[in-house]
Amino acid sequence: MLAGSAAITAFILFTSYFFVFSMEKSISASANRLGADLMIVPKGYGGQAGDMIVSGTATKFYMPGEIINKIKTISEVEQASPQIYMETLPLICCQVEGHFPVVAFDPKTDFTIKSWLAMDKPFEKFDYIAGAEAGGANYLYAMDNPAMEEVTVMFDKEFTMKIPLFPTGMGTDKTIFIHIDAAKEVNAGEKYFPENSVSTILVKTQPGMQEFVKRQIERMNLDVDVVVGSGLKQTVEKQVLPVKALSYIMIGLVIIMSALQVATMFTALISERKKEIGMLRAMGASRGVTFRILLMEAGIASFIGASIGSLLGGAALYDNKTLIFQLLQLPLLFPNWPTGLLIGSVATLFTTIIAVVAAYFPVRSTLKLQPYEAIREGEY
Repeated sequence: MLAGSAAITAFILFTSYFFVFSMEKSISASANRLGADLMIVPKGYGGQAGDMIVSGTATKFYMPGEIINKIKTISEVEQASPQIYMETLPLICCQVEGHFPVVAFDPKTDFTIKSWLAMDKPFEKFDYIAGAEAGGANYLYAMDNPAMEEVTVMFDKEFTMKIPLFPTGMGTDKTIFIHIDAAKEVNAGEKYFPENSVSTILVKTQPGMQEFVKRQIERMNLDVDVVVGSGLKQTVEKQVLPVKALSYIMIGLVIIMSALQVATMFTALISERKKEIGMLRAMGASRGVTFRILLMEAGIASFIGASIGSLLGGAALYDNKTLIFQLLQLPLLFPNWPTGLLIGSVATLFTTIIAVVAAYFPVRSTLKLQPYEAIREGEY
């Protein structure tokens, strides 16, 4: 019963904190993916930029590409990455038919799209990333299978899907992202956009320096509009705050419930074994030795149960990852296996400590009795 109780406790602790951790990771990635500190767009398009540009909606406007080199000269700029918005393509991609905006980005400098990817291999020239509604919805079920490969013809070239983006409910779900070098190659003869041009430049500044960098760029007279990031991270955090609060409340209640349960079980257990404990003490076992034996029993049983509970929790979550994303519709970014194992180990250790601490008080109370008193009480 103690092991079973520990398994349930560890399972709930693991899954609750796993969801909180995944939401935090997702919010952080969202801030990177959609939360550039500044967006540089051609003059007159600042009012249209905002969230639409960051979310991947392709709007055909362009400015000279050399502007990015001038922006990088500002010491307070940490990163600057260009994107080119190309025409919307009518095509069939990954068993999904529709009109998809195509956005070219630079993997070498990008700090937005790549923050959502866990790619073990480099992003090659003719690889592409598909939003969930641009092919990824069906591909999600097989994305972990290395044997799966989806090839799509775009701009008279064959592109291979690298990985789909999980659904977010934002514009990126309908967008296809390609390598900026591939975009330049298929653009021979300026078929799709002016040569040596970009649509927008996403800028990441040093903390608290957004307004200063904005003024610096405006003083350069580059004929551009500078749009300050929309603060998506704060918006998403407000939306998921009730879920996070509920998860932390559940964790607290589980801890209290587990401690009370273990204390109750050990009180009953010690009460039934008072005679054996008294005889053990009468045969020469010291109070300290008996104390350690009983606490070790609680620790071992709880550790075994908690380990099983954490493993079952991890297996259930990772094995049903796609289903969880579709059912909950929350911003979740699951951690990799090593991080998941770390969370499981902490949940197991914490559950074991709770059990040992809860068992301490009934054991301590019983060992205050003299051996003959324990034997006499155990006979009734």
